[in-house]
Amino acid sequence: MNNPPRLLRASLLILGTSSFGWGPRLARAEEPLSLDLALQEARRANARLPVSRLDVDIAGEHVREARAELWLKVALDGDVVYAPSSGYDASVSNLGEARLQIQGVQPILDGGGRRAAVRRARAELTAAGAHHRMAEKDVDLEVRSRFAEIESADREVAIREDGLERLHAYLTSLESRQASGQGISGDLLKTRVRLASDEADLNEARARKVEGRIELNDLLGRDPEAPLEIAALPDPGPEGPPASTPWLQTPEVAAARADTESAEASLHVTRSERSVHLTAAADTGIWGGDTTSPGLFDRLRHDFGYSLTVNLNLPLFDLGSFRARLAQSTLELEQARKTEEVEVRHARREWAQARASRVAAQVQITLLQKAVPEAKDSSLATESRYLGGAASALDVLEAHAAAVDAAVRLGEAIMRYRIAEALEVRWGTE
Repeated sequence: MNNPPRLLRASLLILGTSSFGWGPRLARAEEPLSLDLALQEARRANARLPVSRLDVDIAGEHVREARAELWLKVALDGDVVYAPSSGYDASVSNLGEARLQIQGVQPILDGGGRRAAVRRARAELTAAGAHHRMAEKDVDLEVRSRFAEIESADREVAIREDGLERLHAYLTSLESRQASGQGISGDLLKTRVRLASDEADLNEARARKVEGRIELNDLLGRDPEAPLEIAALPDPGPEGPPASTPWLQTPEVAAARADTESAEASLHVTRSERSVHLTAAADTGIWGGDTTSPGLFDRLRHDFGYSLTVNLNLPLFDLGSFRARLAQSTLELEQARKTEEVEVRHARREWAQARASRVAAQVQITLLQKAVPEAKDSSLATESRYLGGAASALDVLEAHAAAVDAAVRLGEAIMRYRIAEALEVRWGTE
């Protein structure tokens, strides 16, 4: 009697959730995740990227600080000293002092040091941006690699499940023949051993899939234990010739180049220390003595004024301190240039290795794509010959293993191709 009302309420609840849009969202949540969406999600939610992004923001503030040093500075400055006649000698203390001034200071000449400091700050900003891009590309590489590993594990699980299904069917036929009185106990034993080995391989493939899912979920900022299904990737295909010197576009090279520019600017800043430094200053306000005098308006009338100052500084002798700083800056510039060369060579080597690995994987894929169907046909033919008495159980198991191994090797070759392709993108693009 109570079941129909319960079913009705359940139906209404389902309709209600669908009408409010919850049902479609649940359906979308279960859709396979594409690689493009995974890359976007990782860039948005990965925990490492905000750290490098803050370095870029900090470097941007350094640029604004260096540019501000070029221009006029205005400050309100003052002090009050109260010294009554009963205290110190009036000729020394001047009966106190009161000062309240608006002061402005503008550098005129500095040997180009401040402008070099701006160039250095801008180079550091470029380097920080390149380091942030490196972090983004590393995250992209990890996402692409985890995608390839999960796809390979999925493929291997399907292959081994299909192989186990065929092996179970073969075992069932052997058990039927044994039940009919045929002496094939040795064949049964070999088949069961092979079956146990294939089941262990299947469990290992499933474990790799779980590990890949946990790592990919972490890269995406999700709960590592959350379910995750990936969308199928396009089949590997031939590509055109690469652009000339693509490794020069990598952020590692850009960061090293920016470090060299920063070292050059630092050397200019150091050299500017031996130049003429000329600074103009102006102030206006109240500055007078005898704070014990009560006449406020008289003080305003007599103590209000202004002054102009030009400051000249030309270093002459410092016992070698400047030469030491100049030598340090020169050596740092040389070090930066050599580091830039190292980064260029490293990027070129990484790109070349990735390119060679992708080409080799493509050759292997082409070979295995032909071998996989042939190995499967051979396995079926060997099993038929065994049933006809023209082949042994060992031949059947060897043909079965060859068919499964060829399919698994094809999946591994595709994975290597995708990882090599991801590395080629990592070391051959901006």
